Amino acid sequence: MPHEAKDLQPIQFEITVPVEPEHAFDAFTAQFGNWWPIDSHSLARENCKSIEMSTGLGGKIIEHAKGRDPITWGTVEIWQVGEHVAFTWHPGWDEGAYTRISVTFEQNAFGRCVIRLKHWEWGNLGEIAQTMRDGYQTGWKYVFEECFANYLMAKRH
Repeated sequence: MPHEAKDLQPIQFEITVPVEPEHAFDAFTAQFGNWWPIDSHSLARENCKSIEMSTGLGGKIIEHAKGRDPITWGTVEIWQVGEHVAFTWHPGWDEGAYTRISVTFEQNAFGRCVIRLKHWEWGNLGEIAQTMRDGYQTGWKYVFEECFANYLMAKRH
């Protein structure tokens, strides 16, 4: 493994929204398929029927597509309702070539939820690590900062 791949810095994003942490956590996990942009960020694109995150420790993130077997994208490793979810990430790749994602939910002094996403362990991807990290830097900006944040704002109670 190239020395550079294991030294790649994590990708980190933060959004602050006027919702309760429990609501944001539920939206990110149980409602994953409602906000995830399957038309642009799925393996099957127009043939993608749905993407879901099974809730709880050991839950799977799975893409369902027309004419294909379900594809596992990752497995939940940390499940703290309203606070923290973390999972392996390998959409369409060998399970051993995973990266990790952690999402935390915290209420600030102003009653807003601060949500932080961290994506790391790029070294597991070997020679393609830098290219994949660069792609995810742009991808998460759209998926997390736009799609997820907009979904939360539209679903506020």
